[in-house]
Amino acid sequence: MVRAVLYILVSIFAITFIRMVMGIIMRGFGDLLKSEMGTPSPSKPGSAAKAPTSGELKPCAKCGTYILTTTQFKSISDGKPVYFCSDACQKAFPV
Repeated sequence: MVRAVLYILVSIFAITFIRMVMGIIMRGFGDLLKSEMGTPSPSKPGSAAKAPTSGELKPCAKCGTYILTTTQFKSISDGKPVYFCSDACQKAFPV
């Protein structure tokens, strides 16, 4: 009985270790293939910049949708910045 439990535990650890090693190997081959095919890697300079995914949220002045303060749709109203979720909301807002 103890031998069976021991075999099961060893099998679980062996399978976990093998999956970990195979994952590392496959990730290495995937990165190698991406670099050979000319797909830009995020770590390379000159690759496309990602949109920010964190920061302060403010409601859209027109529809109330919460958006990042780094949005390109903003204007100044009564001396305070006003944020919009889209160009359509910005155009529809009376300034």
